[in-house]
Amino acid sequence: MKPTRVSWGRCLAHGLISGTIAFTLLCLGIVLLPVGDGASALLMYASLVLTPALVARRLVPRPVRQLRPERESAGAVPKTPQRRMAAHAAEQAVTSYGELLRLHPYSPRPSDDPDDLAHYQLALEAYEEARQSPPGRVPAILERGRSALERLDVAARAAGSGAQWIHGCGRTRVRAPRPAPGGPALLVFETDQEQGVYSVFVPRPTRRREPLKGVCGGGLTRGQVLLPPQRGAHTQLEVWADGPWRLTLRPAAETRRLCWNAPLRGRGIETVVKTGGSRVVEFEHHGDDGFRIQTVTRSFDSGRLLADGRGAARLTVAVPDRCLLRIETTGRWTLRDPGT
Repeated sequence: MKPTRVSWGRCLAHGLISGTIAFTLLCLGIVLLPVGDGASALLMYASLVLTPALVARRLVPRPVRQLRPERESAGAVPKTPQRRMAAHAAEQAVTSYGELLRLHPYSPRPSDDPDDLAHYQLALEAYEEARQSPPGRVPAILERGRSALERLDVAARAAGSGAQWIHGCGRTRVRAPRPAPGGPALLVFETDQEQGVYSVFVPRPTRRREPLKGVCGGGLTRGQVLLPPQRGAHTQLEVWADGPWRLTLRPAAETRRLCWNAPLRGRGIETVVKTGGSRVVEFEHHGDDGFRIQTVTRSFDSGRLLADGRGAARLTVAVPDRCLLRIETTGRWTLRDPGT
């Protein structure tokens, strides 16, 4: 608040008016009122004090309060260009996710698997939460929603092949039914561990085979790898994990194939079939963790290392014309065949 300035003219007017009124009151009081010496002194003192006070209240200007703008008084923070850009990007991300949710083929039914219904509900809640959250929280919220939709996709493919999920927690041995006895099978493993490692073994009398081993990246962690042919209708598997998990064996024909006009988008460890096209692939890694691309031998073991690194990256990797590729990471990735 700024101090109020008083002009000399206003001060002189104050003195003249107050002095005149005080003199008049004293004269009238002495002439008209029959009072003693004590009362006269009291009347003189009151005239000298009250009169200037009343005149000062009338003439001295009051300080003007500076009103703050309404936006500042309400505590709102003006948006900078960076804030506007972040808000616009978050709005576009929510709109894109909403379209993905609208076009998703899953339609919930009361008879569906409880896990599938829970994943679908999580995907819906992520959309509503992202719409009402600050821009900085939107990416993490939508990531949870996309993970839920991915789990619905995997469940739909598994249901189409007649496979059944096996649920477990911690270190456990299970007998998984094979979709085609005597042929290879695609192992699909999922866990919601926030951190730690997981492993899936095929116990053997002489040497234990470890087709799947990875690190949990928080949220959904998935691995899809091929298992070699085996006699019998079941496969013995040993799972090492700290939290809950589920797995299933699906037909090897459901292993995803890379075509030159159809890029593959995935998450976690996966075996991919390359049946032709060019002798290079374009690989894009979207996470902050490490990644690795290897070939897969005829016995479905890890083969030659083609590329590795850490963090977000875009690479062009030389690969054989026809081969199996194994991608190892905990985050999202995209694989393309640029064509000939």
